Amino acid sequence: MKIGESMKKAGIVLALIFLITIATFSGCISQKKEDNGVDVNTTPPKQDGKTVSYLKAKINISQPYDLSDLNSSGQKVIVLRNSGMRLEAIVTLYGLTYTFDDTTMIPIIETQEEAIKAFDKLPNEAKMYVMASEIYDENGKVVEGVWGSGTVVWDAHMRDKVALRYAKEDANYNLYGTAYLIMKDQRTIVTVDESPYLKGGYEYWWMQPATDTISSKKALGYGPYATLYAALMRSLMVPTKVVYGLYYDIEEGGVWKPYAWNEIYFNGKWIPVDPYREKIGVLSRYYFALDKTVDLVDLDLSCYRSNLEGKGCKPFEIEILEQGTVLESEIKK
Repeated sequence: MKIGESMKKAGIVLALIFLITIATFSGCISQKKEDNGVDVNTTPPKQDGKTVSYLKAKINISQPYDLSDLNSSGQKVIVLRNSGMRLEAIVTLYGLTYTFDDTTMIPIIETQEEAIKAFDKLPNEAKMYVMASEIYDENGKVVEGVWGSGTVVWDAHMRDKVALRYAKEDANYNLYGTAYLIMKDQRTIVTVDESPYLKGGYEYWWMQPATDTISSKKALGYGPYATLYAALMRSLMVPTKVVYGLYYDIEEGGVWKPYAWNEIYFNGKWIPVDPYREKIGVLSRYYFALDKTVDLVDLDLSCYRSNLEGKGCKPFEIEILEQGTVLESEIKK
């Protein structure tokens, strides 16, 4: 072999060794082995490019709501001033889609013992949103055949002929299917009449029991509408909250109005449901939750009565500051 050819081959070998060394070194930079042998990528991850819509506004509310209910994954609130009578804050609302286990099942309950067993399995945080007790009339006598609490009440017809019929015959006890079918049926049968509280004040929001709403097929506002949905779901031992808040109705020219919706318990997670707008697990940036409660009767809405409005008792004032989109990863920080 000639010397020139030997040197040429040696150069090729050295070049290959150099390339292998560089590749190995680069691999050591991008990955390392933990003590347990699992590969861990140490290269900075790419930023999630998914965006969500948001709305930022300045609010002035007459009632000092429970501040613990104001901040959540879908809204961030920075309090500017809390006088005890009015609350001023900057609110950022996000349009989010919530994930949940759509295979969650409703417990099959045919006896009192099965109902108690299903109730005992619920976590403590959820029990209060399904608990039923005897209902008493104005004379202190038990109202036979009616269960629930406050205005979130139901009778045998609501449970057996409406809620249970969908759960058993159509949804095969699937929680998502049942919640959806009850929501669709209620939207078809029950209408919302806003005129009573527009004329006579918001006291109607907590005075109409669910049994009256379904029998009259008319909800005197969005509050009783959400109350009825809660009653139907609770009759199946499904923990359900009533959420009171404000909604920016762009369909009516962009106006904020008192509104109510629900949250139902899906296998460890509270998922928002708007039965009137027929949405499960989806809230746009136009929902502002003020309180999450067992029953609207628990809220102090005295300032919303018409005889007080216009006398220094304005229910709420909202000024939209900006709207746009933001990376979803940013709002989780």
